[in-house]
Amino acid sequence: MPSALHGPLRRPRRPPAPPLERPSAAARPVSERESKVTVKIPRPLYRKIQQVVDGSGFNSPTDFIVYVLRDLMGEADEEGRAEFSQEELDDVKRKLKNLGYL
Repeated sequence: MPSALHGPLRRPRRPPAPPLERPSAAARPVSERESKVTVKIPRPLYRKIQQVVDGSGFNSPTDFIVYVLRDLMGEADEEGRAEFSQEELDDVKRKLKNLGYL
């Protein structure tokens, strides 16, 4: 019971817990650091993507964006391979000559 001399009984206060900190990128395992990143895009663009996703087979705007970026990156890789070696060019020229085009 609280006494008039000592005031009401109170629980002793615990010191506040330190804030939880996420380990730095260097401290996290490589697989976690490389799994996903956040990319910021303008909100109006995100809304347009949501409209496209609503009428498609994609589960989310993120799935759609990943699909589009993978497709574009595949095209970029193909463009980088469009150059032919001298041996390949000579082979094509030889075949065209044998066919009477050169």
